[in-house]
Amino acid sequence: MDIDLARTFLEIIRSGSFIATAERLHITQTAVTARIQNLENQLSCRLFVRNRAGARLTADGERFAAYARQLVQTWEAARRDLPLPRGYGELLTLGAEVSLCNPLMLAWAQRLRQGLASHAIRLEVASGEELQKKLDLGVLDAALVHQPEYWPGLQVEQLLEEKLIQVVQTQNPAPYLYVDWGPAFRKQHNQALPECSRAALSFSLGPLALQYLVQCGGRGYFRTRVVQRYLDEGILKRVEQAPEFSYPIYLVHARASESPALTKAIELLREIALDDYDWSRWYYAEL
Repeated sequence: MDIDLARTFLEIIRSGSFIATAERLHITQTAVTARIQNLENQLSCRLFVRNRAGARLTADGERFAAYARQLVQTWEAARRDLPLPRGYGELLTLGAEVSLCNPLMLAWAQRLRQGLASHAIRLEVASGEELQKKLDLGVLDAALVHQPEYWPGLQVEQLLEEKLIQVVQTQNPAPYLYVDWGPAFRKQHNQALPECSRAALSFSLGPLALQYLVQCGGRGYFRTRVVQRYLDEGILKRVEQAPEFSYPIYLVHARASESPALTKAIELLREIALDDYDWSRWYYAEL
């Protein structure tokens, strides 16, 4: 069976409709329909019932879902693990959102090279949605994200508490910079600060927005750990009485992927979370 058929089937389950699946896979809705019809013909059963609300699994579809995940996971694991780096018999693949790479992911990689020297390590950077999709497919062993999705078999652990606070550049307080910290922040931000919901200058990447703020001026929401040094040095100051927003850091991994190596890796990460890193210094060095 073509692996793309199983991928398309799983994406429909994830997105809830053929239309959304076509958009996510960058193919036509006709192609999505053709793939599912091909799959149904091979299995001699109907997998979905389509209605105005989207697509709902049939009893056979629900039964096939577990097999589809196993098929895709096995294939993706083979693509990921082969060929192994010369001299190594095991591979650990970890992911993180871009804003968590420095210093958290970097420190984790350093500890892993010391604590799991027998394992090859592969690190991936992607959006939280993409990372969790790869977890679901078995491509990743674990990932660091800000806004986890919850589904059966996924272990979610809050690693660090973090807040988004509004700061302003002391020399030039304008304009307001909107940083897109995700759907949950967007909803809370627009409810609390409707006058700032349509900012003239917006960023999808926090580190880029911070560089602009420090160099050009303005005000906006940033993580407390990242801006602390700028606050201490008087480059930025906190906006008093501005609302704060929770923005925790989570470790997510599939329970099925647990292994002695992953358990050790998670223990090392928890140790890092307890360390007193100055996150702003890492960013400061890059400016």
